[in-house]
Amino acid sequence: MSIRFKFRSSVNFDSIEIDGGKPYISVFDLRSKILQQKKINAVCHKDFDLVFFDHVTGQEYNDDEFKIPSGSSVIIKRFPAEPV
Repeated sequence: MSIRFKFRSSVNFDSIEIDGGKPYISVFDLRSKILQQKKINAVCHKDFDLVFFDHVTGQEYNDDEFKIPSGSSVIIKRFPAEPV
């Protein structure tokens, strides 16, 4: 089972496999897997935040615990990090 994702500026979707055959993945886990797959350095990640949206409805997934169902397609927007 997998989730399809793409950055807003990308043309094509990539995919992430969901561990353990679960029917969903949390936003937090998806973010971690994408950062790892795209080899985005953790230090660099502090400069921006990734915001996830449903490809079909445009709904923002703003809760890290939200469960995204397997087979979903997600659009990712990269925003500058909030100043601390």
